Order: sequence, then C-alpha cells, then structure tokens
Amino acid sequence: MSNPKQQRRYIFGRVFFPGEVKPDLDEVRLQPLGDHVGNVMRLVKQWQDFPCDDSPQRVLKAAKLHDMGKPQRFGIQVKTDKEGKFKNYTYSFRGHRFLANSEDNWAQTLARGHHDFSVAEVTKDAYQLKKDSAYAFILNQNPLAYAEELYILEMCDQIEAELACRILGDEEQAESRTFMDYTLSNKDDQTYQLDPWPFKQPKLDLAFRYWSKCLSNEEKAKLNELCRNSAPKVGDELDRMVKIWWHTQENNPKAQKKHVTLKPLSQKYLEPQNGETFYQKLAGFSPNPMQEEIFRAIAATKHPAILLKAPTGTGKTESILFPALAKGYRLFLPLPARSLLEDQKERIEKYLLKFSNPDIFPQNKDREISMVVDTGSQMYRWVYKNGEDITATLNINLRRHLYKGDIILTTIDKFLYRYFSFGDKQKSFVFPLRINQPKTLICFDEAHSYDDISFTNFQSLVKALYEAGRSLVLMTATMPPELAERFDYLETMDYTSEFFEEPKRYFEWNERLVCHQEEPGDYRTPDSFQQNFAEIILNEWKYRNQNTKIVAVAESVRDAAAIYQQIKAELRGDTTSESRSLFLYHGRIAEQLRPHLYQAIKQRDDHEQPYIVVTTSAIEVGCDLNAEVLVSQICPPENLIQRVGRCNRRGNVLDAKVVVVGDRIPDFTNSLDQAGWQKYQETLRSLKHFDTQLISQCISRSQQVDDYRVVELFSMLHDYVYSADLTCQPLHQRGLIPTRSWKPSVNFVHIDKGHSISVPIDRLASGQQYADIYAYEKRYNQEKSQWDDEHLLGWGSAYGKEITVRISPEQVDVTLPVYDYDETLGFVEIPKIFVKKWTDGAEEKLLYITGQHKAVISYIKSLDE
Repeated sequence: MSNPKQQRRYIFGRVFFPGEVKPDLDEVRLQPLGDHVGNVMRLVKQWQDFPCDDSPQRVLKAAKLHDMGKPQRFGIQVKTDKEGKFKNYTYSFRGHRFLANSEDNWAQTLARGHHDFSVAEVTKDAYQLKKDSAYAFILNQNPLAYAEELYILEMCDQIEAELACRILGDEEQAESRTFMDYTLSNKDDQTYQLDPWPFKQPKLDLAFRYWSKCLSNEEKAKLNELCRNSAPKVGDELDRMVKIWWHTQENNPKAQKKHVTLKPLSQKYLEPQNGETFYQKLAGFSPNPMQEEIFRAIAATKHPAILLKAPTGTGKTESILFPALAKGYRLFLPLPARSLLEDQKERIEKYLLKFSNPDIFPQNKDREISMVVDTGSQMYRWVYKNGEDITATLNINLRRHLYKGDIILTTIDKFLYRYFSFGDKQKSFVFPLRINQPKTLICFDEAHSYDDISFTNFQSLVKALYEAGRSLVLMTATMPPELAERFDYLETMDYTSEFFEEPKRYFEWNERLVCHQEEPGDYRTPDSFQQNFAEIILNEWKYRNQNTKIVAVAESVRDAAAIYQQIKAELRGDTTSESRSLFLYHGRIAEQLRPHLYQAIKQRDDHEQPYIVVTTSAIEVGCDLNAEVLVSQICPPENLIQRVGRCNRRGNVLDAKVVVVGDRIPDFTNSLDQAGWQKYQETLRSLKHFDTQLISQCISRSQQVDDYRVVELFSMLHDYVYSADLTCQPLHQRGLIPTRSWKPSVNFVHIDKGHSISVPIDRLASGQQYADIYAYEKRYNQEKSQWDDEHLLGWGSAYGKEITVRISPEQVDVTLPVYDYDETLGFVEIPKIFVKKWTDGAEEKLLYITGQHKAVISYIKSLDE
C-alpha cells in the first residue's frame, strides 16, 4: 500500500489583496517566506546602531528564525463591521512566533517576542534571560539591551512589511504605524525614502517576489453569493480556495519579481547650525545671551544636564525647542498642569509649520514633522509637511501615538505614567524605550511648581533619567534654593539677574483690604472682600478708559466667580459673544471649554484688544499673556513673581501696573513662616516699582519631607520596568502611582451639558449636599484589555477603579436643593456626596449612601494628615 501524498507546506511570508476592496477580488498575492526572511536579515545586517557589540549576531539569528512557524499557522480571514457586513480580507499566522526554536536562547526569545512589545512580556523575557549568567552580565551592563534588540528586529520586520505592501499593491495594509520610528514615502515606483535613516549604507537595493492566485469567474461569483448570505464565512471560503490552488501545484509557481531602492529622505543634520542662523530662519530674531548659551550647550554636548534659571518672559521655551529641532532630538516637554498644554501647542505649532517649510529649510522637503499632545484623556498627534498641517489627510489612528513625534507635550503626571510603561497594553514598552533613546531631550518647564508628593516623584524621576545618561534641562524662574540643592548634580545656568532688563511696572500694595480665611471646602456667601476686589479692578478699567488689558487673580474659585459676577453686573456687557471683553478662567471651568476660553483670551491679547480676565492660580504658570495691569490677591512671593510675569511680559507697556490686595496670605496657600512673612511685608511696603530680585529673596519653603512610601513605590516600579524584577510586578498591575497625592481624583460630570472636571476625592466629603448627584465606578479588565460595565460606586479601594460623579438634572429629588450649574462660572461649588469620612490606621475611608445602596471606599492617608 502506497503512502499518502504529503501536503505542501504553506511557505508564505505575507499575503496581499491588491486592487479594489471587495468580496470578489481578482487576485491574491503571496510573498515567499524565504523572500521575506531574507529581506529582514539584509536590513538587520545593515543596521547602524546596536546596544551591544554582540547584538548584531543575536538579532540576525532571531531574524532568520522569527517566522519559521508561519507555514503551520497560515489562514485567510475576513473583517466585518458592527452589522456583520464585509469590510476587507486579512490573514493570520496566529501563534506562529511561539514555534520559533533555537539552541541560542536569547535569539529564540527575540523571535518569540517579536509581535508583543508589552511591559509584561519584555520584563518576563528579560527576567528569564538573566537566569543565564552570561545574559545576566549583558543585562546588568545595559538593562534595556534585550528590549532595544527586540525593537530593532521589529523595526526591520515592519520596514520590510510596509515596503512589501506598497510594492505589491496592497495600500490598505500599508498604513504607517505609530509603533514604527520611521516614515516611508515613495519617490517613484522603484525608489522609496525612509526617514530617519538607520542603516550603514547610503542606499539599499531589495527584491520582492510573489506568487499570484487569480480567481476565476466562478470563484468570484461564489464569494459574492456567500457574502450576501453570510459575510463572516467569506474569509473561510477564500482561505479554502487559496489552499486548494496551492496543493494543486506540483512545484512552486513561477514568481514575479519587483526591485526597489531604499534611500534616506535627506541627510537631515549634515550642516551644523549655529544659534544666530537658526533663530533668524525659524523666528526672525536673534537669540538673547541665555538662548545662545543653551543652543551651544545642547548642540555641542552629547548628553547635557542643565538647571536653567531665568525670569518669566525671556524665551525659555524657544531656548530648548530650537536646538532640539536643529540637532534632531525628540523633545519631551512635561508641564506641571494640563491647562498649559493648549497654549504651548499653539506656540510650538507655528514653529513646526515653519520648520517643515522647504523654502526655509530645504533639507525638510517632503519630511513629516510631528507633535504629540498626551494628557491621558486626550491623546493626539499632529503632522506637518512642506509648511502645512497634513493631519487630516492621513489614514492613521491619531489617538494611538506611542510617543511617535518630534515634540511630545504632556503633563508630569502622564509622563511619569508612561515612564513606567502604563497604557497601550500590547506595545506599552515603547514608551520607556523612546524616553530612553540616545537622541532624546527631556525638558521640565516650570520646575518650581512641584511640592510634597509631586516634588518627591519629580526629583526621583530626574535623578533616574540623569543616571541613565539622558539629556535633561530643568527650567525655572522661582525655584527656592532649598529645592534647587536637590539637583546639585546638574550644571546650573543662572540668568535671573544677568543680561535681562526687567520690564518696568508700577507697584502698590493695598494691605488695608482684609482677607477672609477661606478653606477651599467652606460654604459662604460673597462678602466685602469680593466687592472691594471688584471695585479695584473696575477703577483701573475706568481710569484707563476701558481700553486696557487687566488680569485679576484671586486665591479661590468661589472668590473669582463672585468678583466676575459683580464686574459683569457693573459693566452690563455681553459675556458670550466673540467680541466680549470680560472673562472668567479657572481650574473648575469644564475641561471641554477651557481651551477655547483661553484661545479667545489669547486672541484678544495678541491683537491688543482690551479685556478683563478674572482668574485663579490656573493662569500664573506658563501662560503667554501681556497684560497692562495685574491685580492680585496677596500670595507667596514665588507665586507673585509668576503672576507678574503675565504683566508687561514683552516690556512694551509704558504705564504697566501691579496691584497687590489683602492683609495676609490665606493659610491654604501660605509657604512662609512668621519671619519670612515679616520680611515679605517689609519688601512689599518698600516697592514703588516691582522688583523681581527683591521679591525672589523672600522666597522660602519649609523643609521638603519626602514620603518614604512614595520613594519606595517609585523604586519598586523602576526595578520592575527597568531591571525586570518580577517581584514588583503585582504593584505595577495595580496601576498605582500617586503622582501628586495619595488622594485619587474623580470625574465630576454634568450629564445634560457633557461638561466635566477632575477633583480630589476628599473634596466630595464636605460642603453642601445636592439632589440627584450619583457616584458610579468601572474597573479596567486586564484580561480583556477593556473597561467593565459601569455600576453604582461599590466597596473597596479607590485605586484601580474609575469613579465618576454625575449631576442628573432630569431626576427630581425634592428633599435637597438642585445643583445650579452655569457653564460660564464653571463648577464653583463641589457637592458633598460622601456622608462620612474617617481615618482607619493608614487609610482614609469614605461612606457613600444613596437610597438603599451603601458603600465604603478607602485610600492611603498622607503622612501630614
């Protein structure tokens, strides 16, 4: 009896569906597995930079075996929409990577890991490799060696894949992936350009072969009929057709071949740029001495580490942005507050549009320059090319950015979150990898803004980045000496008293106005302080014939809202149209409205149109306004300097004025002891013109006491992500990072308006109770990589769940007053939803009751409570 004929192996590397996307396609193209693997190996051989001397041979071995399991796992599938209708064909080699096998355990691990770049997989693999003493030595020398090699393998695989899709006619699969650090564009049918260029040779010639399965009319008709009746089954039918065709071939079919040349887009940074030339080209002005020195330091130093001290309004942002662009760094700009991102985004965008313009920078012709804004709730990527914003023309998921950008704008909280590899489960390790790439510059602006837990995390983060050899700049105008000492390992550039002539501002202190002592959660009605404050603003407005720009800063949202309402009643002007001149801006204005509100203020400021902005400390840091008058409630000296930085910022107002009101600093914002307060009063009384130097000498902050639990938590997360210490993995899985406080934040939402803010959870344990306000929660399901369904707030830890408090006006509860929400005023009052708060050992507990439902939730108590 003869043996049965052995079936032919499916030796396919990739599958392509060229032409129009439809069920009855004309052709299926199959790239030979050996062709694909050979191209990937060729790219690996030409790769320029590896983490270790013996990395090339390990990655090359992995490239050779990374797809050896594909023949056993080949299958064609179909994608359908929510209604079950046909979308497109796709294919799968699911699980093939786990079939890679080699005596070289490192190469085998690379091959098996090459489709999952998650923190869980990368750390698990590195942990297993360290069991071998030779591998442990490599990873102790460079903890990211395995991750960097895995990324190189994946990049070579992805570059080859995108080229193959474009060359073999499947544009649907050829979309640019944010996981890739490279942008591919075609110069012509046979030449493709890659940016940036990671290879040794100035160009590479590659060949792409494919077998073609052309469908008969009968096969097309069958697919069409099946699609009409049951679209999900059409993938199985096409899979059957292709496999039958393959098995009928006695030998491999004749392959068609296409040749392509891969070149760099341009030699981007061949010509050294000096500061004067670059500033003139990009901004049209010459750099000041500070900007010139920073430019030289970043351009000439391999890994600069600088603490930059300079007054507000001296161009610190440009001083970092310009050399980063000139040298080709990926620039990270973590900011202390989300409210600053929109202003910085607009400010930087105008430079990126110009930088991408080939008429000004010829080397950037056809180059994509991109910017990412990442706040967690908002994740967007903008792309600029040839002087235009081309974002809307791109077929990419703009919310999945993976830090693929020339400029990354984010908050310190979200940067810390990404540093520890949270987010985007399958590719999460790309965040720490890109943060730690050699051509990365990380600049922490407004470095003086952190205190307590946020400062503890901040200094731990800066120290870790410094020890890893990253390029760092900390920028500050008012960091107290006690805190600056924590960064004595950085090179200090101090321009606070040199080279800059301080803009002239008349000064007066109205200390007869008595400040009430309002705690943030107290409920009370407007008083004489608010009335007198509003009167001072109105007097300045009328004295200047209602043709001036005034910024007025109160310490609490409730005061700011009351002052705004009194001014509005007096002026009786329109506060909703585009031509309005009166604005209220604070941190409890809905997140959906705040960017547009600031943009309206900024537009009037830029066009020298009159305005009154009543605000809180939300506007004192980083906002680029040039008011003529500042009226500020008395505050600590470091805050006052920041606020004054919004007045006569450009030095072009001849009669600029600063008015400080109030007899004492409210307790909840005070940073001075009695001796410091005495010195501050004496200094304020002595001034006729505002003097930043004299005020800065009054800055004093109590001894920073680091919470040992925060220090230990940072250390354990760092050990897990960067040293593959799996004993710390459970902590990472809990997702706990107290970035500013142990108190978690909740989303406070008005259902009808769709407006929301974020507030610390303990703020909901005091104040006035209102009708029809309910608390809900949902948890993130690690197994399904998605959020579970929402339900009423339940028992347990406040960490690891997303808590939302909703105002539901359509429901009627006559036993309590209705929450009065005015979108112009914002969420002035924070309602009480927890009926009781108490301490239990190291935890704070909150009791929530609604109807028959009851729950107790807990969070970790701060050391100072």
